[in-house]
Amino acid sequence: MARGRAIVLTVEPKGVFKEGVAGEVTLPGTMLAIKAATAMVGGRHTFNSATLDAFGVAFNAGLSGETNTTSVAIGGRVNAYCPLPGDELNVLFVASDGAQAIGDVVGPVGTDGKFAATGTGWIAMEAITVGASPAAGTLVFCMKL
Repeated sequence: MARGRAIVLTVEPKGVFKEGVAGEVTLPGTMLAIKAATAMVGGRHTFNSATLDAFGVAFNAGLSGETNTTSVAIGGRVNAYCPLPGDELNVLFVASDGAQAIGDVVGPVGTDGKFAATGTGWIAMEAITVGASPAAGTLVFCMKL
């Protein structure tokens, strides 16, 4: 399934790290967008899971025992990484997307920021069969195209 225990896997990532406020319960590995028409909170934007206008992938910094399965509550601090082409990340797939082969083009779909075989912009770096468990989805090792 996922490679390692982090979301951002690139050894020396060159993308941008951002910090914001969760506008909804946010799971690591989902795509994030700035919540429209929402004032900044403490100098930080509010992020929602999205595919349109998405800019980065949510991750847990692990500062207080968080793991890749720890969700961020509404109003909590959410971290995002804005990937560049070639960056490798563990991203969250929908729970029932089926089989992925190495080299399949995938990407975020729907409004919840999760990935599926019908998306674009990413390539699967591992073969996996995504089942119905865990219900929140499955982290899959992918590379940004």
